[in-house]
Amino acid sequence: MPQAARTQQDGATPVGDGSVLITLEQLRLEWHRFLEHLTKKGMQVLVSHLHSSELNSCSPHGIVGIGCCRKFSYEELLHDAQVLEEELAGFYGLPLKLQVRYDAERDACTKERTVFTMFQELSESNEVVRYLISEFGGELVY
Repeated sequence: MPQAARTQQDGATPVGDGSVLITLEQLRLEWHRFLEHLTKKGMQVLVSHLHSSELNSCSPHGIVGIGCCRKFSYEELLHDAQVLEEELAGFYGLPLKLQVRYDAERDACTKERTVFTMFQELSESNEVVRYLISEFGGELVY
């Protein structure tokens, strides 16, 4: 059964021109298979950027929104947006368009802490570490 016909039976939104668009839930259900499809085509770097991103929306007009919480992934996905859009449309068999967004707020929340930052926090918050430093002197060094 063609992908578009299967999608219509699964409850996708029909559009006035006869094309059928997929819902966000349906897109998410097939997302893992789509990533495997890209991997088989040798697009591992693109897949790794997509893994660190999130499917945010899918409009009735077929615009798929992807949110990136890493600036580097956002820039790479934006650079390869045309290729990704073609692969997305081909895989789902629908006229899908891509919209890549950078989520700076989420990026700030997920920043990786360095070893130095973690040791600094530990020396300020852990009573045992504070006691050892005050009794024996020195400071935590990695």
